[in-house]
Amino acid sequence: MRFLTLLLIPIFAFSFDVKFNKKFSKELSHDTLTTYLTITIIDDTEIKVGEKLEIFNKKIKSYDKVERKLGKFNIRPKYKYSSNTPKIVGYLGELRYQVNSRKARFMDEFISEVTKLKKNRDTSISVNNLSWAVKEDTYNITLDLLRLEAITWGQRYAKILSSDIDRNCKIKEINISTTNQIMRMQNREVYANASISNKSIPIPEANQEKIKINPSYILECE
Repeated sequence: MRFLTLLLIPIFAFSFDVKFNKKFSKELSHDTLTTYLTITIIDDTEIKVGEKLEIFNKKIKSYDKVERKLGKFNIRPKYKYSSNTPKIVGYLGELRYQVNSRKARFMDEFISEVTKLKKNRDTSISVNNLSWAVKEDTYNITLDLLRLEAITWGQRYAKILSSDIDRNCKIKEINISTTNQIMRMQNREVYANASISNKSIPIPEANQEKIKINPSYILECE
């Protein structure tokens, strides 16, 4: 009975509602390393930019030890203004992928392979928000199990309460709210340069993620 705050509301002479909240939680180990990889290239013509981006795109698509999701691919002109008149002085292309991996060494290897393609100063590579998380499917399954636990616990508690107070108590209402307390490792941003392909990318350590639900119960006792 401890940790439960009971509010008894008389309904009529021999009937009342019991209202309280209870927390259910589970900690999961981070199992997926995720990051956003961005390739930016500047050159004189749109064709040159496209050709250089395609070299990176082929390399990224050929590495099958990580999961890749293409988020952005575009080329746009760069302008220089003279006397309020815009003039095209080059083109800027951007290729962006979301990359996920179950193993840190595959992510490290993948990033190193991509950065080896950097040859000139007109190309920049950034690795953003490198962090661990729980795989989405695992998170959703765990959340469903917590909801089921909350429902079955409520049913058992109604039976126990009925026996303790010699009344017929049953669940009248359950409201389940979800609070995800994500304890992600600190996000990191690593900018590629001429020497980064010769050393490992700093990979954060995996941690734990706590998933919580805080259902509110209303039991009717007669």
